Amino acid sequence: TSSVLAQNASGPPAPSIAIVDVESIMRDSLAVKSARSQLDAIAKDLQTDIAVEEEALRADQQKLQQQRAVLAPEKYAQERKALQERAAALQQRARSLRQNLDRGMAQTMQRIQAVLFKEVGKLAEEMGINLVLPRSQIVVAIDSFNISDKALERMNARLSEVDLALERNGKK
Repeated sequence: TSSVLAQNASGPPAPSIAIVDVESIMRDSLAVKSARSQLDAIAKDLQTDIAVEEEALRADQQKLQQQRAVLAPEKYAQERKALQERAAALQQRARSLRQNLDRGMAQTMQRIQAVLFKEVGKLAEEMGINLVLPRSQIVVAIDSFNISDKALERMNARLSEVDLALERNGKK
Protein backbone atom coordinates (compact mmCIF):
# COMPACT_ATOMS: atom_id res chain seq x y z
CA THR A 1 0.00 0.00 0.00
CA SER A 2 2.89 2.39 0.49
CA SER A 3 3.60 2.30 -3.28
CA VAL A 4 -0.05 3.29 -3.95
CA LEU A 5 0.27 6.22 -1.57
CA ALA A 6 3.53 7.27 -3.20
CA GLN A 7 1.84 7.24 -6.62
CA ASN A 8 -1.05 9.37 -5.32
CA ALA A 9 1.30 11.88 -3.71
CA SER A 10 3.21 12.42 -6.95
CA GLY A 11 0.16 12.13 -9.25
CA PRO A 12 -2.15 14.90 -10.41
CA PRO A 13 -3.97 16.93 -7.78
CA ALA A 14 -7.47 15.94 -6.79
CA PRO A 15 -9.93 17.78 -9.00
CA SER A 16 -11.62 20.80 -7.53
CA ILE A 17 -14.35 21.62 -10.01
CA ALA A 18 -16.51 24.67 -10.65
CA ILE A 19 -19.05 25.53 -13.31
CA VAL A 20 -19.53 28.86 -15.00
CA ASP A 21 -22.49 29.81 -17.18
CA VAL A 22 -20.65 31.78 -19.87
CA GLU A 23 -23.81 32.45 -21.90
CA SER A 24 -25.75 33.98 -19.01
CA ILE A 25 -22.78 36.05 -17.89
CA MET A 26 -22.26 37.34 -21.43
CA ARG A 27 -25.98 38.13 -21.65
CA ASP A 28 -26.19 39.85 -18.25
CA SER A 29 -22.86 41.66 -18.02
CA LEU A 30 -22.85 45.44 -17.95
CA ALA A 31 -20.18 45.56 -20.67
CA VAL A 32 -22.32 43.52 -23.09
CA LYS A 33 -25.37 45.65 -22.30
CA SER A 34 -23.26 48.75 -22.97
CA ALA A 35 -22.08 47.35 -26.32
CA ARG A 36 -25.62 46.36 -27.35
CA SER A 37 -26.93 49.80 -26.43
CA GLN A 38 -24.23 51.45 -28.54
CA LEU A 39 -24.90 49.07 -31.42
CA ASP A 40 -28.64 49.79 -31.31
CA ALA A 41 -28.06 53.56 -31.31
CA ILE A 42 -25.59 53.40 -34.21
CA ALA A 43 -27.85 51.06 -36.18
CA LYS A 44 -30.82 53.39 -35.66
CA ASP A 45 -28.80 56.40 -36.88
CA LEU A 46 -27.56 54.49 -39.91
CA GLN A 47 -31.05 53.26 -40.73
CA THR A 48 -32.31 56.84 -40.59
CA ASP A 49 -29.51 58.00 -42.91
CA ILE A 50 -30.22 55.20 -45.38
CA ALA A 51 -33.98 55.91 -45.28
CA VAL A 52 -33.34 59.59 -46.10
CA GLU A 53 -31.15 58.61 -49.05
CA GLU A 54 -33.73 56.06 -50.25
CA GLU A 55 -36.46 58.70 -50.13
CA ALA A 56 -34.33 61.15 -52.12
CA LEU A 57 -33.68 58.43 -54.68
CA ARG A 58 -37.42 57.65 -54.97
CA ALA A 59 -38.18 61.35 -55.43
CA ASP A 60 -35.56 61.60 -58.20
CA GLN A 61 -37.02 58.49 -59.87
CA GLN A 62 -40.52 60.02 -59.82
CA LYS A 63 -39.17 63.29 -61.17
CA LEU A 64 -37.42 61.45 -63.99
CA GLN A 65 -40.57 59.48 -64.76
CA GLN A 66 -42.54 62.74 -65.02
CA GLN A 67 -39.93 64.17 -67.40
CA ARG A 68 -39.83 61.08 -69.59
CA ALA A 69 -42.14 62.57 -72.25
CA VAL A 70 -40.03 65.74 -72.66
CA LEU A 71 -36.56 64.14 -72.47
CA ALA A 72 -34.76 62.72 -75.48
CA PRO A 73 -34.65 58.90 -75.30
CA GLU A 74 -30.84 58.92 -74.90
CA LYS A 75 -31.01 61.49 -72.10
CA TYR A 76 -33.76 59.54 -70.34
CA ALA A 77 -31.76 56.29 -70.61
CA GLN A 78 -28.66 58.06 -69.28
CA GLU A 79 -30.55 59.54 -66.31
CA ARG A 80 -32.26 56.22 -65.60
CA LYS A 81 -28.90 54.41 -65.63
CA ALA A 82 -27.44 57.01 -63.23
CA LEU A 83 -30.36 56.45 -60.83
CA GLN A 84 -29.90 52.67 -61.02
CA GLU A 85 -26.22 53.09 -60.21
CA ARG A 86 -27.08 55.30 -57.24
CA ALA A 87 -29.57 52.69 -56.02
CA ALA A 88 -26.99 49.90 -56.34
CA ALA A 89 -24.37 52.00 -54.53
CA LEU A 90 -26.83 52.72 -51.73
CA GLN A 91 -27.65 49.01 -51.36
CA GLN A 92 -23.94 48.19 -51.26
CA ARG A 93 -23.30 50.89 -48.66
CA ALA A 94 -26.15 49.61 -46.47
CA ARG A 95 -24.86 46.04 -46.74
CA SER A 96 -21.31 47.18 -45.91
CA LEU A 97 -22.51 49.16 -42.89
CA ARG A 98 -24.46 46.15 -41.56
CA GLN A 99 -21.41 43.92 -42.00
CA ASN A 100 -19.25 46.50 -40.22
CA LEU A 101 -21.68 46.60 -37.30
CA ASP A 102 -21.79 42.80 -37.11
CA ARG A 103 -18.00 42.54 -37.27
CA GLY A 104 -17.58 45.27 -34.63
CA MET A 105 -20.02 43.58 -32.27
CA ALA A 106 -18.30 40.21 -32.72
CA GLN A 107 -14.89 41.74 -31.97
CA THR A 108 -16.26 43.53 -28.92
CA MET A 109 -17.86 40.32 -27.63
CA GLN A 110 -14.52 38.51 -28.03
CA ARG A 111 -12.79 41.24 -26.02
CA ILE A 112 -15.42 41.01 -23.28
CA GLN A 113 -15.19 37.22 -23.19
CA ALA A 114 -11.40 37.40 -22.86
CA VAL A 115 -11.81 39.62 -19.79
CA LEU A 116 -14.41 37.20 -18.40
CA PHE A 117 -12.05 34.24 -18.80
CA LYS A 118 -9.24 36.13 -17.04
CA GLU A 119 -11.57 36.97 -14.15
CA VAL A 120 -12.81 33.37 -13.93
CA GLY A 121 -9.19 32.22 -13.85
CA LYS A 122 -8.36 34.60 -11.00
CA LEU A 123 -11.51 33.60 -9.12
CA ALA A 124 -10.73 29.90 -9.55
CA GLU A 125 -7.20 30.41 -8.26
CA GLU A 126 -8.46 32.33 -5.21
CA MET A 127 -10.99 29.60 -4.47
CA GLY A 128 -8.52 26.75 -4.97
CA ILE A 129 -10.35 25.44 -8.02
CA ASN A 130 -8.29 23.66 -10.64
CA LEU A 131 -10.98 22.89 -13.22
CA VAL A 132 -13.70 25.24 -14.48
CA LEU A 133 -16.23 23.86 -16.95
CA PRO A 134 -18.77 25.79 -19.03
CA ARG A 135 -22.40 25.20 -17.92
CA SER A 136 -23.38 24.42 -21.51
CA GLN A 137 -21.27 21.23 -21.35
CA ILE A 138 -22.74 19.94 -18.07
CA VAL A 139 -25.73 17.62 -17.88
CA VAL A 140 -26.17 17.52 -14.09
CA ALA A 141 -24.42 19.53 -11.40
CA ILE A 142 -24.90 20.65 -7.84
CA ASP A 143 -25.50 24.41 -7.59
CA SER A 144 -22.63 24.79 -5.12
CA PHE A 145 -20.25 24.12 -8.03
CA ASN A 146 -21.64 27.09 -9.95
CA ILE A 147 -19.48 30.24 -9.64
CA SER A 148 -21.34 32.20 -12.32
CA ASP A 149 -22.76 34.84 -9.96
CA LYS A 150 -19.35 35.55 -8.46
CA ALA A 151 -17.82 35.65 -11.94
CA LEU A 152 -20.52 38.09 -13.14
CA GLU A 153 -19.93 40.34 -10.12
CA ARG A 154 -16.21 40.46 -10.82
CA MET A 155 -16.76 40.94 -14.52
CA ASN A 156 -19.07 43.90 -13.91
CA ALA A 157 -16.61 45.41 -11.42
CA ARG A 158 -13.72 45.03 -13.87
CA LEU A 159 -15.51 46.04 -17.08
CA SER A 160 -18.84 47.84 -16.79
CA GLU A 161 -18.66 49.72 -20.10
CA VAL A 162 -16.94 49.06 -23.38
CA ASP A 163 -16.47 50.98 -26.59
CA LEU A 164 -17.94 49.16 -29.54
CA ALA A 165 -15.07 48.22 -31.87
CA LEU A 166 -16.06 49.62 -35.25
CA GLU A 167 -14.15 50.52 -38.33
CA ARG A 168 -15.30 53.98 -39.28
CA ASN A 169 -16.00 53.86 -43.02
CA GLY A 170 -17.90 56.81 -44.38
CA LYS A 171 -20.51 58.05 -41.92
CA LYS A 172 -20.56 56.95 -38.28
